[in-house]
Parts: sequence; structure tokens; C-alpha cells
Amino acid sequence: MKKITVQDLKTILFNPFPPRVSPHKALLREKSEKWIDEEYSTLPQPFIKMMKKLDGASWAAHSWPDAPLPLLTSFTRALLWGIAQDDYYAPFQADELSKVTHRMMEVARGTIPGPEENPIIHQFSIFMREFEAIATEEWMKRYIYDVSQYLEGIEIDSSISYRKDINYPSIKEYIPIRRKNVAMATVNDKIELVTGILPDYIVVHPFVQQARILGGDLFAWSNDLISLEKEMQDDEGLNLVLVIQNEWKCSMEDAFDEAVQMYNSRVEDFMALYHDIPDFGVYTPVVKKFLEGQGLWISGYLNWFEDTKRYKMLVEN
Repeated sequence: MKKITVQDLKTILFNPFPPRVSPHKALLREKSEKWIDEEYSTLPQPFIKMMKKLDGASWAAHSWPDAPLPLLTSFTRALLWGIAQDDYYAPFQADELSKVTHRMMEVARGTIPGPEENPIIHQFSIFMREFEAIATEEWMKRYIYDVSQYLEGIEIDSSISYRKDINYPSIKEYIPIRRKNVAMATVNDKIELVTGILPDYIVVHPFVQQARILGGDLFAWSNDLISLEKEMQDDEGLNLVLVIQNEWKCSMEDAFDEAVQMYNSRVEDFMALYHDIPDFGVYTPVVKKFLEGQGLWISGYLNWFEDTKRYKMLVEN
């Protein structure tokens, strides 16, 4: 096995946005560890340990360095929920997972979960109500839809992964599925809460849609590169490196190198957009800030994994 270190990956992946971190990082870490100890306490202890290793506070602090503390606190709670939702529920059987998705969507639209329900559902309810208090009705409708797409992506992933005889999708099939289950659409929505909420007629503009798609691919593919060893151990099927290896019938190292090239090509596409923003009238500076926010997220994610103990990276020769 050829070991790929954090510095190796940060060297070979293009990252044109300089790293920044919120001054609230230490306080966020205290808050998140308290949540995990107290509010996730009924979950299995190995799962709780995993949540602590994640260091969601560091992830949020690196990814939204300009967010005020109350908003960053909600973002941290949402990040922890996203990981918990995926890791805890994704291995469920299809019928059970479908019920979870249905319940989550009820909660997304305002239903308050009962005290006996899973703490993951309660965490989701908490930050959804926090977002309702500060966002527009238009933004909330969009966010709820994007959450539904994320949950649908988890269901699709569950039908592919977590088995020894994985039926890998083709690269062409993988990309739209991964765009759903990486939840970048919900991240893009949160970026707007920091940089300025965009009206729907701006969000649906082809330029903004392309920026949202490229940001999603960059998040998904960097995650796939970082989490390769973990996802091999977990029998995960939606990993770009493994999908390439299966389709090309090549070595793991060649598949890894191709995934890196695909990532770097997407960075170039994103920067081309960043330097050629069309005229959106009074919203032009807000769109520019939104793309800058996407850049901070991409950079922040690559810097966060130096803090997290969730991943080790190995590539097979």
C-alpha cells in the first residue's frame, strides 16, 4: 500500500482559495462535544466516539469563517446531523430507510418529534427551527427540497453499498447520484445565509446552477479521495476512485490519479466561472460573494481534514 498523507493530498489538489478559520473554533468545539455527550447519548458508544473524532466544529469553523457565532453554531449542529444521518441510517434496509426519510421530511416541514424518537431526528428539528427564525420563506422551501434530495441520495446509496458484491455504477451514473447524497445543495443554501440570500430567479439562472453543481462535485470528489480507505472498509459503492477502478479495470493508483485529475479540472472550471460573473444587477456583488463562499467551503474542507481523526488515506500500488 502506498501511503497518501494529508500534505500529499493538499499538494496535488488545486486549491486557489487561501485557508481561513473562524475565531469561534474553540468555543464551537466545546459546544459540539457537549451536544454529543448529552444530546446524542442514547446512541451506541462507538457511534458517539466516531462523532467526536469527526470534529464538526473545526469543519464548520474552516468552512464558514465569516459566519457570526449563532449562525455558525447552527451550521455545526447541521454538519454533525448530516454525518450522523448518513452513517447511522444509510445501512438500514430499504423499507426502514424510507420510513426515516418520510419522518425527516415531516419534521422539516414543522412537525416536532416526540421525546422517544432518535436524537438524530431531534437534532434535525432543532436547526431547522433555527433556520426558520432567520431565513426567508423562499429560502426555507428551497432548503427543504434540497434536504429531500440529500435523503433520496442516501436511499440510492444504501441500495448500492454496504455489501461485498457491490454493483458499481458507471462514472456517468455515479455523478448525479453523488451530487444528491453529498448534500452540497444544502451547503450552498447555508452559504447564502452568510453571503446574502439570493432570490429564486437568480438561483435558477444557469450560471448560478453551474456554480452550485461544480461546488458539489468538488466537495464530493475531495471527500472520495480523503475517505477512500474508510469507504473500502465500509463496502461503500459511491466513491469516485472505486467507480473509476471498476469501470476502467485499472489499478487503484491509476484510478486515484484519474480522480485527482478530474478534481483539478473541476477547480479550473469553477475558477473560470469565478472570474467571469455575468451582470445580475444589484445582485452581482451578492453572487460574487456566494462564489467566494463556495471557495471558502472547498478550501475549508481540505484544511479541516488535518484536524479530524475520521480518515486515513492509503492508495494501493
